[in-house]
Amino acid sequence: MVLGSGRRSAGPTVGALLRGSDPDHVWPCSCSDRVSNVWSAVAMGDAGPRRAARAAIVVLLCLGALLSTVPAAATAPPRAPVPARHLAPVVDDEAAEQQLAERYAPVVVVRTQARPCGDGEPFLPTRVDAVLGRPDVVLRTPRGDVRAPRAADLYAAPPGSNLDLPGRVLSPGCDYERWAGTLQERPVVYARVVTQAGGLVLQYWFWWVYNDWNDRHEGDWEMVQLVFDAPDARAALTVPPRQAAYAQHEGAEVADWTDRDRLALLDGHPVVYPGQGSHAAYFTQAVWFGRSAATGFGCDDTTAPGTAVSPTVELLPTDVPRSGSDPYAWLAYKGRWGQRAPGFNNGPTGPAAKQQWAAPVTWVEQEGREAAVALPPVPGLAAEGFCALVAGGSVVLLEVLERPVFVAMALLALVVALVALARSTRWRGGDARQPDRERRTGQILVDGAAVAVGLRGQLLPASLALLVTGVAASYARQWSVRPGADAGITEVNGSRNAWVTVPASTGAWLVLFVVQAVVVTVVLDLLAQRARAVQPSVTAALRRLVERPAPAVTYLLGAGAVTVLFSSFWLAPVGLVLLSLWCVSFAASSIEGLGPRAAFARSAALTRTRRLKSTMLALVLLYSATLCGPVVGGLLLLATGWPVALCNVVAAACTALLVPVPTIGIGLLFFDLRREHCAAEMTAVRG
Repeated sequence: MVLGSGRRSAGPTVGALLRGSDPDHVWPCSCSDRVSNVWSAVAMGDAGPRRAARAAIVVLLCLGALLSTVPAAATAPPRAPVPARHLAPVVDDEAAEQQLAERYAPVVVVRTQARPCGDGEPFLPTRVDAVLGRPDVVLRTPRGDVRAPRAADLYAAPPGSNLDLPGRVLSPGCDYERWAGTLQERPVVYARVVTQAGGLVLQYWFWWVYNDWNDRHEGDWEMVQLVFDAPDARAALTVPPRQAAYAQHEGAEVADWTDRDRLALLDGHPVVYPGQGSHAAYFTQAVWFGRSAATGFGCDDTTAPGTAVSPTVELLPTDVPRSGSDPYAWLAYKGRWGQRAPGFNNGPTGPAAKQQWAAPVTWVEQEGREAAVALPPVPGLAAEGFCALVAGGSVVLLEVLERPVFVAMALLALVVALVALARSTRWRGGDARQPDRERRTGQILVDGAAVAVGLRGQLLPASLALLVTGVAASYARQWSVRPGADAGITEVNGSRNAWVTVPASTGAWLVLFVVQAVVVTVVLDLLAQRARAVQPSVTAALRRLVERPAPAVTYLLGAGAVTVLFSSFWLAPVGLVLLSLWCVSFAASSIEGLGPRAAFARSAALTRTRRLKSTMLALVLLYSATLCGPVVGGLLLLATGWPVALCNVVAAACTALLVPVPTIGIGLLFFDLRREHCAAEMTAVRG
């Protein structure tokens, strides 16, 4: 592992060699001093024959005493080996602090960014001096602006100042990432040694150029700290840390140094996993759930793959400098380390303004918690819904702050459009007892729900089958992505071998998709039975499905193609075109007994004159079933203290119960289009 540069200690002295390299081992009788004194006298010619004889006797006695301690040392309790670079003697307190800081310098594992401006962490912790003195950086103070500010300017800046970096803080795009690339600085971590309550605390402070999470702001100060049961740095070099605390938003997560299930080490160095964008420090790779100021409001992402970085260590003074000429005079800065912005988007305060600077032990006692909440490797509908709701809400809020007039006009236009659409259709006057009839769009939505209620006795088994299959598929995917035996610090959540993961995940998805096709086919058969005034029977529907599986095959082909196309941004328009052509194909296959090819052609013919109506209605029905589970589950996570697993089951149940409703809506749309098509053909024949 590559460590950052620091002060190089002098080589070991003769006395140090005689005392031994183990700082915890007490060697007898200060032989090194006696030998050193006598040897000096002999070397300088001040010793006579008797003095020389005494010197020989002293040397022999001391060597015998040293050798007699070897068996005792061999029987002492085993200790962790100390790397060779840690054996240099300590000259003074500052050298001891530097050596301690380098010994435990953290390894930072950021999410890998495969391409510029893409997914992953684009920033690394950097030196403050890298941005000072640049003409594109401005210190905005109540007294006026200072361009290209230096540390002395920050030292003299009054409260209410802001360090303004180049970029649009609320809508950054890729500006800050490109700008950070011009700094050309190696990653840096600032170390600080401080004592409180009789113990020593070793802090590591990270400064990031930009925070791009649910809140967005320039500058971002984060930190981790190690607590030692030692009065000073010299003593701390002889004992391991007792505790590690990682700052996360306004709180902290705490772990014992010996807890290897939570705290990862690389050659004795703690491993830190910053959340993508937020840079909150975590002990491992996962998606993290939070709904408070202490835990953050949203989902932090530290998942694999990761890139390990060993920052250079710079030792900060324990106290805030009292002179603007000090190299670290910027520690006294009382303003904000970023552009002024409303709410949580304002730049953060500096290290010296935070509680853990003045009282690190008290901070852990008040803000520390045993563990953060990690979401499962396959989060589930509720967890995915929560993360999406919070992220989407944050985007809307940021847009409101950035362009309030535009957002207000857009929302007004949306409300007007929805009202106009609602008034353009008819909602009443339908008849759920007669599925095969013409209907307006609003009537299809209302009657679809009414028919589902009327068939609830037959639909509940189908929904239950869908729920059980969905939960089983989720657990199968969970099992398949558990870490393998060869996972390292950059792949803690690395999956099992591909020959296990890919077949398991693909097989679970295919089984769920097939069961969904069976449920959709059965629901449409029940609707057709009702249209023929026959008592709906699930058994009869299943029997016909076994005898003629064409409707299920049609659904698998059509829905599968549209789903795959919608998964790609560039292919989504093609998927929308196919949806407009094939939206009633599986209804045509089920109700009219057509094969897949004939059903696709029949759907295209029926929707030819009503493409917009058919597509819009199909999208409304599709998203009503798709979004129900994530929205309900996400709101439950937001408003209750229920476990994530329970909320996921509730979300899956909501989706399973709602799937028949849009299916019935598609069937009613088919009946409506067929009636209209027949009427048009009759008119053409008469004409």
